[in-house]
Amino acid sequence: MDLFNTPKVYKKEIVEIEGQFHEGQYFQDDKGRDWYDTLIDWSGAIALDSAGIVCAFESDVSMMGMVEGRSVYEVDPADVPQHVVGNFKYENGVFIDIRPDENELALQKKAELMFDAAAAISPLQDAVDLDIATTEEAEQLLAWKKYRVLLNRVDVSQMTRNEWPQAPATL
Repeated sequence: MDLFNTPKVYKKEIVEIEGQFHEGQYFQDDKGRDWYDTLIDWSGAIALDSAGIVCAFESDVSMMGMVEGRSVYEVDPADVPQHVVGNFKYENGVFIDIRPDENELALQKKAELMFDAAAAISPLQDAVDLDIATTEEAEQLLAWKKYRVLLNRVDVSQMTRNEWPQAPATL
């Protein structure tokens, strides 16, 4: 498979198409090859961002948008995983799935729920600490604290499905 490495614009021209003026750019790689001459033999292409994550895929290579400095790799479209853009890295001719697994997603959700609980508890705790809490606020504080304790006890590695404690109803 081929690589069009670190493309740079080497020529620009203005063309008129159906009364509209467009700027055309011509790219060449670090070997001096022209992009339009190179893509003719390619059946598919991917482009990577600076982190090596696939940021573009085209089975019709003529549709590949070229960006200066963003290397483009020739690939066989049959070898490209579904939903490749943003979800895979490409290293040494291999696609590497970088999407979080179920455990990572559950840890993220738990952190978000803990953050939400802390945000709900904070003003209620302030009202209690200042001895200006209403009866409803004091009850809400207890309910949110109980929820946060139950949430903290959730072991996401032992979850068979999303079994999260129910958040208290807000005032």
